[in-house]
Amino acid sequence: MRLGHVMTALITPFDRDGNIDFSALRQLCEKLIGEGCDGFVVCGTTGEASSLTQEEKLALLECVLRQSRGRVSVWMGCGSNNTAQTVDLIRTVCRFAVDGVMVVCPYYVRPSQEGLYAHFAACAEASTLPLMLYNVPKRTGVSLSARTVIRLAQDYPAIRVLKQACGDMEMVRRILMECETMQICSGEDGLFLEGLRAGMSGIISVAGHCVMPVLVKIWEDYQYGVENGELDHFLKQLSGYLFRCSSPSDVKAMLAMQGWCNETVRLPLVAIDDDSRRQLRGFMLEHSLL
Repeated sequence: MRLGHVMTALITPFDRDGNIDFSALRQLCEKLIGEGCDGFVVCGTTGEASSLTQEEKLALLECVLRQSRGRVSVWMGCGSNNTAQTVDLIRTVCRFAVDGVMVVCPYYVRPSQEGLYAHFAACAEASTLPLMLYNVPKRTGVSLSARTVIRLAQDYPAIRVLKQACGDMEMVRRILMECETMQICSGEDGLFLEGLRAGMSGIISVAGHCVMPVLVKIWEDYQYGVENGELDHFLKQLSGYLFRCSSPSDVKAMLAMQGWCNETVRLPLVAIDDDSRRQLRGFMLEHSLL
């Protein structure tokens, strides 16, 4: 299985008319690879997957694969709150040269732990690729338990990774203790260092769009036994700005100020307000990000 340590949860750039800006996406991928990013997740939460058609999702995947040319790992978000549709997309994506698929907990419907198990079991049975569970309770309204993750990993060898977007480090330690084949990636930029301490393999980052060298440095220092508290503090500060509104509106505003794309998002998301933009710009100027 090929999984990066400092990965990016890619945005989907749109032009001012709301169409996918493939040129901006290619340039962004190249920038990130040059800065040390070693993996992409396409069509996740940050990619506004819920606003995309299946045709658009596959076109995005093809674009990222062509631009990456095998230099980094590429995983594809396939999750939804409809198991049959999720399974259908997984089967389609498995025909592409991707490293794995990511499946989020079904949102809105709030299934039980048994329902979560059955959903992910159906996904694993449909996949010929490694599968990443995505636990993000603040967005889905439901959280995987450690016991359900362990059970899934033990019953389905395809399930190899958990993206953990919450602060439950005890859950992380328990899963890693009982499942030697599982890897866990942080889905929270502000908890990157805490995740490494708990045994996580790396991060799938939003902030990395704009500060990838910071994440790479935190990761590399940790491999040599050094906890870079200064950069960790900066990353926590930046995370506070990037998630004030509804992600990815904030990170798109930041990228727009840096000239990488415009800040268009699809409804029901909207661009950040002027006051938030001024505060974000002030932070960026203070830290030489503009």
